[in-house]
Amino acid sequence: MRELTWGGAAALIIVANMSGPSDAHAGPSAEVARKCMHFSYVAYPYQRPGSVKMRGDRQSYFRDCLAKQGSVPEPASPTKEK
Repeated sequence: MRELTWGGAAALIIVANMSGPSDAHAGPSAEVARKCMHFSYVAYPYQRPGSVKMRGDRQSYFRDCLAKQGSVPEPASPTKEK
């Protein structure tokens, strides 16, 4: 077996990093995450668990907002239904 030198090890690490996913990017900023979380609760207000059938609407809205880096229109507050 050949002994690996420091230069060879560094080249091996660089090649390993280059073969990873090419679409890697930084996550959303804290400001964008706060904005999206606020908008998701405006669009889908909190309701006590068990009082209504739960769906993933709020989580879907939040993920969509993060994917768009927070550039979504501000949602209107839903009207109260009786």
